[in-house]
Amino acid sequence: MTDLVLTGASRGIGRALALELASRGERLLLVARDAERLASLVAEVEGRGGRAVAVVGDLSSVEGARLLGRRLAELTEPGATLVHNAGIWPSARVLTAEGLETAFVVNHLAPLALQRAMLDAGKLRRIMVVGAGLMTRGRFDARRTPTGEDFSSIRTYCSTKLALAVAMRDVAAEHPEVDVVVLHPGIVQTDLGARGGPVGWLVSRFKRRLERPEVCAARLARVLGREGWAERGEARWLFEEAEQPWPEVASAEGTRQAVREATARWLGGGAR
Repeated sequence: MTDLVLTGASRGIGRALALELASRGERLLLVARDAERLASLVAEVEGRGGRAVAVVGDLSSVEGARLLGRRLAELTEPGATLVHNAGIWPSARVLTAEGLETAFVVNHLAPLALQRAMLDAGKLRRIMVVGAGLMTRGRFDARRTPTGEDFSSIRTYCSTKLALAVAMRDVAAEHPEVDVVVLHPGIVQTDLGARGGPVGWLVSRFKRRLERPEVCAARLARVLGREGWAERGEARWLFEEAEQPWPEVASAEGTRQAVREATARWLGGGAR
């Protein structure tokens, strides 16, 4: 039985995907901060005939992500799949104890820090990143984006999702033994980007027209069911289920160098 690690598993797309995969045969290692929600989800997965383990962890700091990665490296067997699904869309600039903007940590640095221990232990065969089509609107600044000096309630989400997508291209090149895909999952009814006040009310009304998490989860499960995603040493970009060329902003050398510089500064050792 192979292992599949899923971050952001307790709600939204993550929860729906865990339930979608319950009967597929993998052992699911479900990662989130909320222990109570995770316990409930594990019971639901097992009720559908699946096998699941709750792994409580926090991706809001680099050190927390490193600790979580080391724990997952101990828990998983070689040949595991890692699905980076956790992410945030902040409405205001908030700094972590490390002095970094929270979306830069959760959406970019933390996934890299988490997977590093698993890569070093030789545990991973595949990595899927649940990205965002909005990354094409990102503008990553190596000096300003990490600390949120260029914070925007819209652009910051786009820029930090762009950063992880760009970094994963380097990870794929450095780890040709690992199959890597980054994808836009669809436009889905979740609480991502939720706001208060009149704007929040309008957003919530709009979201009622979007597809349900279960529809997105079925799509992701089909992609996970594919034999392979990419050529060795490369990462693929999918828009929903369709392979597309990497967006220009994710291929621009200036962007790629800016991401490398910031990642090396705050994580050490680059994206690998």
